[in-house]
Amino acid sequence: MLTHPEFHDQNCTRYRFRYSECAACADACPHDAIVLSDEGITISETACQNCALCTAVCPTEAPTAQNFPRVDILRRAIARQTVTFACAASGKEADEIVPCLGALDAVMLATLAQRGVEVTFAGTQLCSSCPKGKVAQRLLTRHLEAVEHLRQTMGNTNWAAIRVSTGEDAKMTHNASRRHLFRRFLGKPVNDMVEDTSDFGSQPAPMKAIRIAAPIRTTGRNLLQKLFDTTPDNAPVLPHHEGLFAAAIQLVSGCTACEACARVCPTGAINIGESAVSWALLFQFSRCVGCGVCVEVCQPRVLRFAEAMSELSDANKIVPLHARAKQRCNRCDRFFISAQPEEFCPVCVGDDADFADIFG
Repeated sequence: MLTHPEFHDQNCTRYRFRYSECAACADACPHDAIVLSDEGITISETACQNCALCTAVCPTEAPTAQNFPRVDILRRAIARQTVTFACAASGKEADEIVPCLGALDAVMLATLAQRGVEVTFAGTQLCSSCPKGKVAQRLLTRHLEAVEHLRQTMGNTNWAAIRVSTGEDAKMTHNASRRHLFRRFLGKPVNDMVEDTSDFGSQPAPMKAIRIAAPIRTTGRNLLQKLFDTTPDNAPVLPHHEGLFAAAIQLVSGCTACEACARVCPTGAINIGESAVSWALLFQFSRCVGCGVCVEVCQPRVLRFAEAMSELSDANKIVPLHARAKQRCNRCDRFFISAQPEEFCPVCVGDDADFADIFG
Protein backbone atom coordinates (compact mmCIF):
# COMPACT_ATOMS: atom_id res chain seq x y z
CA MET A 1 0.00 0.00 0.00
CA LEU A 2 1.40 3.37 -1.02
CA THR A 3 1.75 5.74 1.90
CA HIS A 4 1.69 9.51 1.60
CA PRO A 5 3.49 12.26 3.50
CA GLU A 6 1.85 13.44 6.69
CA PHE A 7 1.28 17.17 7.13
CA HIS A 8 1.74 18.77 10.55
CA ASP A 9 -0.15 22.03 10.20
CA GLN A 10 1.20 23.76 13.32
CA ASN A 11 4.74 23.41 11.92
CA CYS A 12 3.82 25.16 8.68
CA THR A 13 4.57 28.86 8.23
CA ARG A 14 1.46 29.27 6.08
CA TYR A 15 -0.61 28.03 9.01
CA ARG A 16 1.25 30.23 11.50
CA PHE A 17 0.84 33.33 9.29
CA ARG A 18 -1.98 33.07 6.78
CA TYR A 19 -0.35 35.59 4.39
CA SER A 20 2.94 33.71 4.17
CA GLU A 21 4.26 33.28 0.63
CA CYS A 22 6.26 30.12 1.42
CA ALA A 23 5.87 27.56 -1.37
CA ALA A 24 9.00 25.45 -0.90
CA CYS A 25 7.19 22.11 -0.73
CA ALA A 26 4.99 22.84 -3.77
CA ASP A 27 8.00 24.03 -5.79
CA ALA A 28 9.83 20.79 -4.97
CA CYS A 29 6.92 18.49 -5.85
CA PRO A 30 7.43 17.08 -9.36
CA HIS A 31 3.90 15.69 -9.50
CA ASP A 32 1.91 18.85 -8.65
CA ALA A 33 0.43 16.99 -5.70
CA ILE A 34 0.60 19.90 -3.22
CA VAL A 35 -2.06 22.59 -3.05
CA LEU A 36 -1.26 25.71 -1.00
CA SER A 37 -3.71 27.67 1.12
CA ASP A 38 -3.65 29.94 4.14
CA GLU A 39 -4.33 26.83 6.23
CA GLY A 40 -1.06 25.26 5.06
CA ILE A 41 -1.03 22.58 2.38
CA THR A 42 -3.19 19.77 1.07
CA ILE A 43 -1.54 16.69 -0.41
CA SER A 44 -3.41 14.93 -3.21
CA GLU A 45 -3.31 11.19 -2.59
CA THR A 46 -4.00 10.48 -6.24
CA ALA A 47 -1.18 12.68 -7.56
CA CYS A 48 1.43 12.09 -4.84
CA GLN A 49 4.07 9.46 -5.61
CA ASN A 50 5.65 9.70 -2.13
CA CYS A 51 9.06 10.76 -3.42
CA ALA A 52 9.70 12.65 -0.12
CA LEU A 53 11.18 15.65 -1.95
CA CYS A 54 8.76 17.96 -0.14
CA THR A 55 10.22 16.82 3.18
CA ALA A 56 13.75 17.74 2.08
CA VAL A 57 12.96 21.42 1.48
CA CYS A 58 10.73 22.31 4.43
CA PRO A 59 12.75 24.04 7.19
CA THR A 60 10.03 23.44 9.79
CA GLU A 61 9.49 19.76 8.87
CA ALA A 62 5.77 20.26 8.30
CA PRO A 63 5.55 17.31 5.86
CA THR A 64 7.10 14.00 6.92
CA ALA A 65 7.29 10.71 5.02
CA GLN A 66 7.02 7.29 6.63
CA ASN A 67 9.06 5.74 3.84
CA PHE A 68 11.97 8.09 4.53
CA PRO A 69 12.79 7.98 8.28
CA ARG A 70 15.83 10.26 8.41
CA VAL A 71 16.95 9.41 11.92
CA ASP A 72 16.77 5.64 11.34
CA ILE A 73 18.67 5.95 8.05
CA LEU A 74 21.36 8.06 9.71
CA ARG A 75 21.66 5.68 12.65
CA ARG A 76 22.30 2.75 10.31
CA ALA A 77 24.62 4.70 7.99
CA ILE A 78 26.78 6.11 10.79
CA ALA A 79 27.62 2.57 11.88
CA ARG A 80 29.30 1.97 8.50
CA GLN A 81 32.55 3.15 6.98
CA THR A 82 30.92 3.49 3.57
CA VAL A 83 27.28 3.73 2.55
CA THR A 84 25.64 3.59 -0.88
CA PHE A 85 22.28 5.23 -1.51
CA ALA A 86 20.05 4.35 -4.44
CA CYS A 87 16.54 5.47 -5.31
CA ALA A 88 13.79 2.87 -5.35
CA ALA A 89 12.98 3.53 -9.02
CA SER A 90 16.52 2.70 -10.20
CA GLY A 91 16.40 -0.94 -9.11
CA LYS A 92 20.03 -0.66 -8.02
CA GLU A 93 21.40 -2.61 -5.09
CA ALA A 94 22.52 -0.37 -2.26
CA ASP A 95 22.96 -0.20 1.50
CA GLU A 96 20.01 2.18 1.72
CA ILE A 97 17.11 2.38 -0.72
CA VAL A 98 15.42 5.78 -0.54
CA PRO A 99 12.37 7.19 -2.37
CA CYS A 100 14.52 9.72 -4.24
CA LEU A 101 18.15 10.79 -3.93
CA GLY A 102 17.05 14.43 -3.84
CA ALA A 103 15.48 13.76 -0.45
CA LEU A 104 18.94 13.31 1.11
CA ASP A 105 19.34 16.76 2.58
CA ALA A 106 22.54 18.67 3.31
CA VAL A 107 22.48 18.04 7.07
CA MET A 108 22.22 14.26 6.60
CA LEU A 109 25.08 14.23 4.11
CA ALA A 110 27.27 16.59 6.17
CA THR A 111 26.69 14.53 9.31
CA LEU A 112 27.89 11.40 7.54
CA ALA A 113 30.88 13.13 5.91
CA GLN A 114 31.94 14.74 9.19
CA ARG A 115 31.85 11.33 10.90
CA GLY A 116 34.06 9.82 8.21
CA VAL A 117 31.37 7.81 6.41
CA GLU A 118 32.01 7.78 2.66
CA VAL A 119 28.78 8.30 0.70
CA THR A 120 28.10 7.04 -2.85
CA PHE A 121 25.00 7.72 -4.94
CA ALA A 122 23.89 4.96 -7.30
CA GLY A 123 21.33 5.17 -10.08
CA THR A 124 21.68 8.83 -10.98
CA GLN A 125 22.04 7.92 -14.67
CA LEU A 126 18.29 7.27 -14.65
CA CYS A 127 17.41 10.80 -13.50
CA SER A 128 17.14 12.04 -17.08
CA SER A 129 14.26 9.65 -17.77
CA CYS A 130 12.59 9.87 -14.34
CA PRO A 131 9.56 12.18 -13.89
CA LYS A 132 11.13 13.59 -10.73
CA GLY A 133 14.70 13.44 -11.98
CA LYS A 134 15.09 17.11 -12.89
CA VAL A 135 13.91 18.26 -9.45
CA ALA A 136 15.99 15.56 -7.75
CA GLN A 137 19.14 16.65 -9.55
CA ARG A 138 18.57 20.28 -8.63
CA LEU A 139 17.97 19.49 -4.97
CA LEU A 140 20.86 17.07 -4.66
CA THR A 141 23.21 19.59 -6.26
CA ARG A 142 21.96 22.24 -3.85
CA HIS A 143 22.55 19.91 -0.90
CA LEU A 144 26.07 19.00 -2.02
CA GLU A 145 26.86 22.69 -2.44
CA ALA A 146 25.65 23.34 1.12
CA VAL A 147 27.81 20.50 2.44
CA GLU A 148 30.83 22.10 0.79
CA HIS A 149 30.00 25.43 2.45
CA LEU A 150 29.95 23.65 5.80
CA ARG A 151 33.20 21.81 5.09
CA GLN A 152 35.02 25.02 4.16
CA THR A 153 33.67 26.95 7.13
CA MET A 154 34.52 24.25 9.63
CA GLY A 155 37.99 23.87 8.14
CA ASN A 156 38.04 20.10 8.43
CA THR A 157 39.83 18.35 5.57
CA ASN A 158 39.16 14.94 7.08
CA TRP A 159 35.54 14.80 6.02
CA ALA A 160 34.77 11.71 3.96
CA ALA A 161 34.03 11.97 0.26
CA ILE A 162 30.59 12.14 -1.31
CA ARG A 163 30.50 10.86 -4.88
CA VAL A 164 28.39 9.54 -7.72
CA SER A 165 29.18 5.93 -8.60
CA THR A 166 31.77 5.46 -11.39
CA GLY A 167 30.57 5.11 -14.95
CA GLU A 168 27.31 7.00 -14.56
CA ASP A 169 26.90 9.79 -17.06
CA ALA A 170 24.38 11.91 -15.15
CA LYS A 171 25.60 15.32 -14.09
CA MET A 172 24.27 17.25 -11.15
CA THR A 173 23.02 20.60 -12.40
CA HIS A 174 22.04 23.64 -10.43
CA ASN A 175 19.43 26.18 -11.49
CA ALA A 176 21.04 29.52 -10.69
CA SER A 177 17.73 31.34 -10.92
CA ARG A 178 16.46 29.37 -7.91
CA ARG A 179 19.67 29.64 -5.90
CA HIS A 180 19.51 31.13 -2.42
CA LEU A 181 15.94 31.06 -1.26
CA PHE A 182 17.10 33.55 1.36
CA ARG A 183 17.66 36.28 -1.21
CA ARG A 184 14.09 37.46 -1.01
CA PHE A 185 14.70 38.27 2.63
CA LEU A 186 18.30 39.50 2.54
CA GLY A 187 18.67 43.22 2.99
CA LYS A 188 15.42 44.25 1.33
CA PRO A 189 11.75 44.37 2.23
CA VAL A 190 9.67 41.34 1.42
CA ASN A 191 7.24 43.38 -0.66
CA ASP A 192 10.07 44.33 -3.02
CA MET A 193 10.36 40.67 -3.97
CA VAL A 194 6.87 39.17 -3.70
CA GLU A 195 3.34 40.41 -3.91
CA ASP A 196 2.26 41.87 -0.58
CA THR A 197 -1.18 40.35 -0.09
CA SER A 198 -1.56 41.79 3.38
CA ASP A 199 -1.59 45.53 2.51
CA PHE A 200 -0.97 46.39 6.15
CA GLY A 201 1.51 49.23 5.54
CA SER A 202 3.51 49.72 8.73
CA GLN A 203 0.65 48.62 10.99
CA PRO A 204 0.83 45.44 13.07
CA ALA A 205 -0.38 42.29 11.33
CA PRO A 206 -4.01 41.67 12.30
CA MET A 207 -4.45 39.03 14.98
CA LYS A 208 -6.68 36.96 12.72
CA ALA A 209 -3.70 36.50 10.38
CA ILE A 210 -1.60 34.86 13.11
CA ARG A 211 -2.30 31.49 14.63
CA ILE A 212 -0.63 30.83 17.96
CA ALA A 213 0.90 27.38 18.44
CA ALA A 214 3.53 25.86 20.70
CA PRO A 215 7.19 26.19 19.62
CA ILE A 216 8.66 23.17 17.87
CA ARG A 217 12.14 21.69 17.61
CA THR A 218 13.23 20.11 14.34
CA THR A 219 15.49 17.10 13.94
CA GLY A 220 17.41 18.75 11.12
CA ARG A 221 18.24 21.87 13.14
CA ASN A 222 19.35 19.77 16.11
CA LEU A 223 21.68 17.76 13.88
CA LEU A 224 23.01 20.93 12.30
CA GLN A 225 23.78 22.41 15.70
CA LYS A 226 25.76 19.30 16.59
CA LEU A 227 27.88 20.00 13.52
CA PHE A 228 28.19 23.65 14.51
CA ASP A 229 29.35 22.62 17.98
CA THR A 230 32.56 21.27 16.42
CA THR A 231 33.32 24.54 14.62
CA PRO A 232 36.73 26.00 15.60
CA ASP A 233 36.76 29.39 17.30
CA ASN A 234 38.60 31.04 14.41
CA ALA A 235 36.28 29.64 11.71
CA PRO A 236 35.09 32.05 9.02
CA VAL A 237 31.46 33.09 8.89
CA LEU A 238 29.06 30.71 7.15
CA PRO A 239 27.18 32.32 4.24
CA HIS A 240 23.48 31.68 3.97
CA HIS A 241 22.53 28.84 1.72
CA GLU A 242 19.07 27.53 0.84
CA GLY A 243 20.16 24.00 1.71
CA LEU A 244 21.00 24.90 5.32
CA PHE A 245 18.03 25.50 7.54
CA ALA A 246 19.54 28.12 9.82
CA ALA A 247 19.74 31.90 9.81
CA ALA A 248 20.99 34.91 11.73
CA ILE A 249 18.33 37.60 12.17
CA GLN A 250 19.01 41.33 12.11
CA LEU A 251 16.76 44.24 13.03
CA VAL A 252 17.19 47.79 11.75
CA SER A 253 15.60 50.90 13.25
CA GLY A 254 11.85 51.26 13.12
CA CYS A 255 10.56 48.37 15.24
CA THR A 256 7.06 49.09 16.60
CA ALA A 257 7.25 46.38 19.29
CA CYS A 258 4.07 44.75 17.95
CA GLU A 259 5.52 41.30 18.83
CA ALA A 260 4.08 39.71 15.66
CA CYS A 261 7.44 38.13 14.80
CA ALA A 262 7.62 36.40 18.17
CA ARG A 263 4.04 35.18 17.89
CA VAL A 264 4.53 33.53 14.49
CA CYS A 265 8.03 32.08 15.01
CA PRO A 266 7.49 28.30 14.89
CA THR A 267 10.61 27.38 16.87
CA GLY A 268 10.76 30.07 19.53
CA ALA A 269 13.97 31.49 18.05
CA ILE A 270 12.44 34.96 18.43
CA ASN A 271 10.97 35.57 21.85
CA ILE A 272 9.97 38.34 24.25
CA GLY A 273 11.81 39.05 27.48
CA GLU A 274 10.09 41.26 30.04
CA SER A 275 10.67 42.60 33.52
CA ALA A 276 8.65 45.08 35.54
CA VAL A 277 10.39 48.01 33.86
CA SER A 278 11.80 46.74 30.55
CA TRP A 279 10.87 44.89 27.36
CA ALA A 280 13.18 43.16 24.85
CA LEU A 281 12.91 41.28 21.57
CA LEU A 282 15.30 38.32 21.83
CA PHE A 283 16.86 35.98 19.26
CA GLN A 284 18.41 32.55 19.80
CA PHE A 285 20.39 31.36 16.79
CA SER A 286 20.42 27.67 17.74
CA ARG A 287 16.63 27.50 17.37
CA CYS A 288 16.30 29.38 14.07
CA VAL A 289 15.53 27.26 10.99
CA GLY A 290 15.52 30.18 8.56
CA CYS A 291 11.88 29.78 7.54
CA GLY A 292 11.52 33.56 7.13
CA VAL A 293 7.99 33.89 8.51
CA CYS A 294 9.18 36.52 11.01
CA VAL A 295 10.47 38.63 8.13
CA GLU A 296 7.20 38.23 6.25
CA VAL A 297 4.99 39.22 9.19
CA CYS A 298 7.03 42.33 10.08
CA GLN A 299 4.98 45.20 8.67
CA PRO A 300 7.57 47.98 9.24
CA ARG A 301 9.92 45.72 7.21
CA VAL A 302 12.78 46.08 9.68
CA LEU A 303 13.56 42.37 10.23
CA ARG A 304 15.88 40.63 7.79
CA PHE A 305 18.35 37.78 7.47
CA ALA A 306 22.01 38.59 7.89
CA GLU A 307 24.14 37.65 4.91
CA ALA A 308 26.24 35.24 6.97
CA MET A 309 26.19 33.37 10.26
CA SER A 310 28.91 33.64 12.89
CA GLU A 311 29.45 32.24 16.39
CA LEU A 312 27.99 28.96 15.16
CA SER A 313 28.91 26.93 18.22
CA ASP A 314 27.47 29.35 20.78
CA ALA A 315 24.20 27.43 20.97
CA ASN A 316 22.71 29.00 24.09
CA LYS A 317 23.52 32.63 23.38
CA ILE A 318 20.42 34.84 23.37
CA VAL A 319 20.89 38.14 21.55
CA PRO A 320 18.67 41.18 22.17
CA LEU A 321 17.46 42.54 18.84
CA HIS A 322 15.59 45.47 20.37
CA ALA A 323 14.93 46.78 23.88
CA ARG A 324 12.74 49.44 25.41
CA ALA A 325 12.02 50.82 28.84
CA LYS A 326 8.41 50.54 29.94
CA GLN A 327 6.28 53.61 30.52
CA ARG A 328 3.58 54.06 33.14
CA CYS A 329 0.05 55.14 32.22
CA ASN A 330 -1.08 58.31 33.97
CA ARG A 331 -4.68 57.07 34.06
CA CYS A 332 -4.72 53.35 34.88
CA ASP A 333 -1.17 53.11 36.31
CA ARG A 334 -0.28 50.03 34.23
CA PHE A 335 3.09 49.64 32.52
CA PHE A 336 3.24 49.61 28.72
CA ILE A 337 5.69 50.03 25.86
CA SER A 338 5.52 52.53 23.04
CA ALA A 339 7.79 53.83 20.30
CA GLN A 340 7.30 57.37 21.59
CA PRO A 341 6.70 58.83 25.08
CA GLU A 342 2.97 58.64 25.75
CA GLU A 343 0.77 59.91 28.57
CA PHE A 344 -1.76 57.09 28.36
CA CYS A 345 -1.46 53.38 27.52
CA PRO A 346 -3.06 51.88 24.38
CA VAL A 347 -5.92 50.39 26.42
CA CYS A 348 -6.96 53.76 27.81
CA VAL A 349 -6.56 55.40 24.42
CA GLY A 350 -8.72 52.68 22.90
CA ASP A 351 -11.35 53.15 25.60
CA ASP A 352 -11.51 56.85 24.80
CA ALA A 353 -11.92 56.10 21.10
CA ASP A 354 -14.69 53.56 21.78
CA PHE A 355 -16.50 56.02 24.07
CA ALA A 356 -16.33 58.71 21.38
CA ASP A 357 -17.67 56.30 18.74
CA ILE A 358 -20.62 55.33 20.92
CA PHE A 359 -21.58 58.64 22.47
CA GLY A 360 -20.06 61.15 20.07
